Amino acid sequence: MRVMLFEENNFKKNALTLFFITLFFCFIGSHLRIPEEFSLFWPVNALVAGLIVRNPFLHTTSSYLVCFSAMIFNDTVFSGWALPAFTVNFANILFILVAVSMLIKHLQRPSAHSQVFNAMRIFPACFLGAAACATWGAWAQDIDFNARFIVAWSDWFSEQFSTSLMLLPVMLARPLRTVSPRTLMHPGKLLPLAAVILSLTVGALIGGAGSLTFPVPALIWCAIVLPIPLTSLVILITGITEIVLVSHGVMNIQGDDALLPISHLTSARLGVATVALSPLLVAVSMDAIRQLNHRLALRANFDFLTQLLSRSGLYESLRNEPFSLQREAGVIMLDVDYFKAINDNFGHDAGDCVLEEIARRIQRVVGNRGMVCRFGGEEFVMVMFDCNHSQLYQLAETVRQAMVKEKFWIQGNTVTVTASLGLARGSAQNEREWPSVINRLVSAADKNLYLSKRNGRNQTSPAMEPRSMMNDVA
Repeated sequence: MRVMLFEENNFKKNALTLFFITLFFCFIGSHLRIPEEFSLFWPVNALVAGLIVRNPFLHTTSSYLVCFSAMIFNDTVFSGWALPAFTVNFANILFILVAVSMLIKHLQRPSAHSQVFNAMRIFPACFLGAAACATWGAWAQDIDFNARFIVAWSDWFSEQFSTSLMLLPVMLARPLRTVSPRTLMHPGKLLPLAAVILSLTVGALIGGAGSLTFPVPALIWCAIVLPIPLTSLVILITGITEIVLVSHGVMNIQGDDALLPISHLTSARLGVATVALSPLLVAVSMDAIRQLNHRLALRANFDFLTQLLSRSGLYESLRNEPFSLQREAGVIMLDVDYFKAINDNFGHDAGDCVLEEIARRIQRVVGNRGMVCRFGGEEFVMVMFDCNHSQLYQLAETVRQAMVKEKFWIQGNTVTVTASLGLARGSAQNEREWPSVINRLVSAADKNLYLSKRNGRNQTSPAMEPRSMMNDVA
């Protein structure tokens, strides 16, 4: 059962939910400051920003005031602050406001071709949000513009920048529940995860500033193989792991701090934030490629004009049909009579409209009893399984009459459009798959279609099932 946290027209529910989510993660963030490894990890800003981007109707002044009041309530009750809570927490609101303003218009209904651009916007959104937050936060601590200000500013900035750059992709990706558990069952999916663990181990053993970048190839491998939600989660866990390893001295990245008095933990967070970006971009690039390939496959398997199966789509669908030597298949081939005259008299656009209407009428008659395909030009093919000749003939006649009974409306004129049909039915002979069987039946149905044309059009051949045809096709 899926629980909806927010509803677009329910202000009270939204305000209450947003208040308690902000309060809860403020409380969590306050307690994360106790262990050193998480002392600069403040998740609430990125989480709230992600929620607002995913639910654009929350992007209102009242929502930000609700978040602000929850932050003040947390600091007043649990941290013992009073007036400082107002000034300091305004820095958090600044981050959320800047990040959301940059992302909310660009991450709604992302298409495949825009995903890479959208992912790249996460970096400047996090950067500018963190910079605004750090500037206000350092100023709110009453620090003059000196070395202490640089330290305070870098602490604030690294906290917001690294945390948001790791959390926002997880928040803005598709929900993790959309990833099938079977995704991880294949060894090929587990290998990149094992590579991440191995690279973290090697980086910790070797040490140095470059050790933070050791997981990058493995993370890019994850981005290529795994879906975006899982890749974003792996990036988040990897970044947190590196911060913990640096904090405990397991991964030694200490460099020369003579130039700027920045702690090694702050430096680690900035390094992790940079490392997190490249696999994310690869992940969204691969996802865009997968979506493009999927659309190309759909375009190849479906006719753009009529939305019916294309010829290749028909044969691809036949591969999924259970095959048996005992099963029989039937094929109906339809060709529109005098279709060239429609194009010549009314134009090709009118001809396309006629084909669309014919496709709708055929699909309405056939329903789920068989497969319908635009075989090419003005030819359509219907395939049925486990039917006798009488059923096949009745279906063909119903389709033919559906075209004749109601005239077609073409550029203000009512026009009668008829069709000739040919039937063929049989089972497998030397074939071992349906595409080969249907291909043979289509050839037989095409011959019978020619008979309908030669005998005056607007009819179905054969009306009865001759023994000779059964011997040829069965």
